[in-house]
Amino acid sequence: MTSRSLTEALRETLALFDEAGSPRTTTELADDLGLGRRSTYERLERLVERDELETKRVGASARVWWRPPSARTDRPLGSGDWPVEAESLLAAALDRTDIGVFILDESFNVAWLNETAERYFDLDRERVLGRNKRRLVETDIAPAVDDATAFVDTVLATYDDNTYAERFECRVTAAEEREPRWLEHRSEPIETGAYAGGRIELYHDVTDRKQRASRERKLEQYERLVETVPDGVYAVDEDARFVAVNDGFCELTGYDRDELLGAHATTVHDAEITTRAESLAEEIATGERGSATIELDLQTDDGATVPCESRLAPFPLGETDGRCGVVRDVSDRIERERTLRRRIRQQEVVADLGQRALESRDLDELLADAADLLTTTLETDYSKALVLDRTADELQLRQGSGWDPNVVGTTTVSAVEDGSQAAYTLASGGPVLVDDLDSESRFSGPDLLTDHDVTSGISVIIGSNEDPWGVLGVHDTDHRAFSEHDVAFVQSVANVLATAIDRHDRERELKRQHEQLAALDALNDVVRDITDEAIDRSTREEIEQSVCEHLAATDSYLFAWIGDVDAADQTVNVRTEAGGVAEYLEGIAISIDPDDERSGGPTGRAVREREIQTMRDIRDDSRYDPWRTRLEEYGVRSSAAIPIVHEETIYGVLNVYADRAKAFEGRERAVLGQLGDVIGHAIAATERKRALMSDDVVELDFLIRDLLDKLDLDVPSAGRITLDHTVPIEDDEFLVYGSATSDAIDGLEALVETLPHWKAVTYRGGDAATRFELRLSEPPVLSTVASLGGSVESAVIEDGDYRMTIHVASGAEVRQVVNVVQDAYPTAELLKHRQLEQRRDTTDRGRHALTAVLTDRQRSALEAAYHAGYYEWPRDASGEEVAESLEIAPPTFNQHLRKAQRKVFDSLLSRSGRNRSTE
Repeated sequence: MTSRSLTEALRETLALFDEAGSPRTTTELADDLGLGRRSTYERLERLVERDELETKRVGASARVWWRPPSARTDRPLGSGDWPVEAESLLAAALDRTDIGVFILDESFNVAWLNETAERYFDLDRERVLGRNKRRLVETDIAPAVDDATAFVDTVLATYDDNTYAERFECRVTAAEEREPRWLEHRSEPIETGAYAGGRIELYHDVTDRKQRASRERKLEQYERLVETVPDGVYAVDEDARFVAVNDGFCELTGYDRDELLGAHATTVHDAEITTRAESLAEEIATGERGSATIELDLQTDDGATVPCESRLAPFPLGETDGRCGVVRDVSDRIERERTLRRRIRQQEVVADLGQRALESRDLDELLADAADLLTTTLETDYSKALVLDRTADELQLRQGSGWDPNVVGTTTVSAVEDGSQAAYTLASGGPVLVDDLDSESRFSGPDLLTDHDVTSGISVIIGSNEDPWGVLGVHDTDHRAFSEHDVAFVQSVANVLATAIDRHDRERELKRQHEQLAALDALNDVVRDITDEAIDRSTREEIEQSVCEHLAATDSYLFAWIGDVDAADQTVNVRTEAGGVAEYLEGIAISIDPDDERSGGPTGRAVREREIQTMRDIRDDSRYDPWRTRLEEYGVRSSAAIPIVHEETIYGVLNVYADRAKAFEGRERAVLGQLGDVIGHAIAATERKRALMSDDVVELDFLIRDLLDKLDLDVPSAGRITLDHTVPIEDDEFLVYGSATSDAIDGLEALVETLPHWKAVTYRGGDAATRFELRLSEPPVLSTVASLGGSVESAVIEDGDYRMTIHVASGAEVRQVVNVVQDAYPTAELLKHRQLEQRRDTTDRGRHALTAVLTDRQRSALEAAYHAGYYEWPRDASGEEVAESLEIAPPTFNQHLRKAQRKVFDSLLSRSGRNRSTE
């Protein structure tokens, strides 16, 4: 069929192709025709069917078209208008083409055939010319055709029906042909000329086209298949040029399909990889290797590389062989492997640190090791372990890695302020990740981080959220996207540290308890020794010296000293010390004035509050700042100040020091408190004994003018009140017996209502003056005088003026008595202070003898009964009333009274009474 037999539309389309056979795309042709792609595609397909064009797929959906040389003949053979010479030339030319030509006359006899037809079907022209084509097909041509029956039937059918098969294909194998050939059969009528009424049969060699079509179909099938695969798939020809790529391969490399098709494999990887891949593919094709996988770095269009793994296979393309491969991006796998290696390394670090934690007893060394392991394992610039100081609401950088040398151990960050990442970590209770500190909105960076150009990091709590020990963190100057495994690793390290810290604290507590038990055992021995010796010591100084020496001699304490208060300047003076601490005490000034900073230590507080005071650890107690330097020189870590008190009288304060933190707690504290009571009791007993045995006394006369007026009592300052006898009872209470004139009763009752230590008054009857019993509770003056072994010799309130005479033993703490009186009555005037020689008569010796044989309760029962009028007739007070005053049961009172009477009678009437048991 010639171009003149084409439709106008097809001729218009064919005219777009040049003689050179240059390929054109569907899109280009559609643009030139001004048609859509589908309409253009349909025209092109029809031209291909008429052998005017050839086509080829490129990629998954693209196609190119070109005009082959054999399709550019304008005139049909046998048209009748060719000159003879021209026909001869044409026949000669046809002999040199790859088209087999048969010319049949109207009877289907072979009028002419060219050499190509002879070669295709292994024919001899001389034998074929003039023969009927029907018979020739059946006998001579059919043997060269693979499917001879179908071929014969198809050709003969056109003869029988006088039709023209425009196209059918057959596969022939001629004797001289080594390889089979595919021929396409077409026939057309001869309309004019010598052979008018006959036909021309053409056998085009379409082997290359069939192979191309086969390869294209294979590629199409290949591409349809591989487009369903997410991995990158490619095929290259024998020249290592891409003939197929799927979308996955394009996405992987970043190239478009059109850029890759026809491009060399070295576009996406180096020549060495290409050579290696070709070699492996050949080994697979020859059976030397079952399969092969090669690792390579694909080069993307932007110059980056993607680590990949390619599984290779040979890829036959018609008569030539290429190779194909499935390429998989292994970046994720490599990252997973890298992550797994990091995870394994992190687990190894945690295990190693856990072992170190079990073996180490040095917490700071363990913290430093952990900091180093964090920075090396996570490849960060810094790591830190912050310890929480709850008293100061701050965190101290205790150990770290990467920081400036002067930072660790000195720098602190706030534990509560919004600007601190560590504070935020404590408040949030969970791990905190920071990618970019500059853009962080939850908190701003503290100086510790900003001064070191920190950008990213992780921080976690060491310990529980409810009771944190501190914060562990890692930081980097670059932007880092830390993974969940990284966070878990830091938290695991923090957990190991928390366990070690907890164990360290338990061991330290066990050690402290062991030391405390040892100290307690030693202390109990000391208390027993002191108690025994206090009985034998004759002076206060001996008691105090013995106490200090016993305490300083134990392994539990460094030194001890006792001081008393100078009321004039409100400072504590050293009375005695032991343990070689004299130089320390010379430079120490301790005040009891609450407004003086030197009164904040245990000694000042013990004097003011009259309770034992302890300092748990000098390192953490700011109140010890005035004495810190001196105490650290002596290795002091803790101390206790024990007030020496007896019956509300404070004799001084005992100070004990230890090189252990938290030494004075629990039972040890309680025993030391009891020791203060023992010392106070021993000193009081010594003072009373000295007062009783001394022939000299100190007499103090005091006058308080207008007592009733100064107390703002709205009663007349008239009459006389005398306080004659004092009977001590339990719990620092006293019964005072006296008398009052009738015009002083109102004043007496007003004093009971006003003075806090005057609790109640009971009238017992009388003659000229009314006798009364006054109950006092913790009276400051009376308690102090009694504790010093002294006595109130007389106390009279007359016409509003209060006059009191006190006797204390020579050598007693007179200043203490004066201070107590003036504290209780600020307007008291000391009229006399003189030393007297006592003249002891029989009455005094009898009273002293009674004191020696009676217990305190027996003496109180006897004296209360006597002064209350129990022995009067008629009785001013019954036994029940006296018992009620003493706040004991009547049977108990009667028992004490009978025993006291018996001892008195024994002492007075029996020669052996002095040897009887005092019960």
